Amino acid sequence: MYKFGTILLFLFLLGACTSKTERLQEQIQKEVGAVESQLERLSKGLNNQTVLNAGILNQYATQLGQSNSEYAPLAKLLGENAKTSGPMYQSLVERLNTVKLYSGESVEQLEKNLQELELLNEAANPAMFSDALSDPINVLADASNGKLPRVQSISREQEASSNRQSNLGNGAQLIGNPQYGQWVTGSNGMSFWEWYGAYALISDLMGGRRYNYSTWGSNRPYSYYHDYGRNRYTKPSVFNKQNQIEARTQKTFSQQGKRFSSPYAKKRTGAVGLSKASQSRPSSGSFRKASTFRRSASSSGRRAQSRTSRGPSRGK
Repeated sequence: MYKFGTILLFLFLLGACTSKTERLQEQIQKEVGAVESQLERLSKGLNNQTVLNAGILNQYATQLGQSNSEYAPLAKLLGENAKTSGPMYQSLVERLNTVKLYSGESVEQLEKNLQELELLNEAANPAMFSDALSDPINVLADASNGKLPRVQSISREQEASSNRQSNLGNGAQLIGNPQYGQWVTGSNGMSFWEWYGAYALISDLMGGRRYNYSTWGSNRPYSYYHDYGRNRYTKPSVFNKQNQIEARTQKTFSQQGKRFSSPYAKKRTGAVGLSKASQSRPSSGSFRKASTFRRSASSSGRRAQSRTSRGPSRGK
């Protein structure tokens, strides 16, 4: 009788687990379709230039390239983000394909896949994607020495005053953004920023300065990616690496009797006129830090509210 009861319990638990797996697989299938539709919508918006900041990025890249031949290669490179063939859009496609290719069989992996799809659906929202383009736009604006106004951001002077930070130079908005480079950890346990090959041109904008993670962390400027978009525009493996670098730096400082504050302990002042989509809480993921953000009661409700975007507010 005891054995019979144990078998029944095992079969019950097995059935419950299978049922949950099937439900997750069904949800994932639906979410994949939703992300594909969202990406198609974004693709049309970029091709038709109805994604507001895509048009502005194209204009800035052309104008800066014509007025300053020194920055022409960089302007062209950053301008690619306004296209479906550009790195920002292709990164979203790559992440979707990764989920589809590595579907996983465990409940834990299926949950992670579902959470990644929810974040992708939000990242592909045309209004949010437009906001994300403000970072490369503002790098070009700063490189123009004020001839081109900033978009969806206060001026450099106002930002520096509000955040009480040091001036890290033109292009500092892109430090820490994995699309443009990576943190490399030296033998001393400290990390420094290394631009990817083509983006080494940004280093010229910054006078060839080298930035340590700890120095950048305490002085980083406002950027859309770091203050609003990091959770949605970073693939899980890279997000984990960012957290590991932060933890390692914290440990190193602690061993030296020093204090280290997370680069994300405080949101920087600087954003102006972002869409409702960007200002909503991201969908949570089990691979994310619990302290970073919380699960919303309904991610679909947030997405429904994030269909509209506002015109850009600009600052010189």
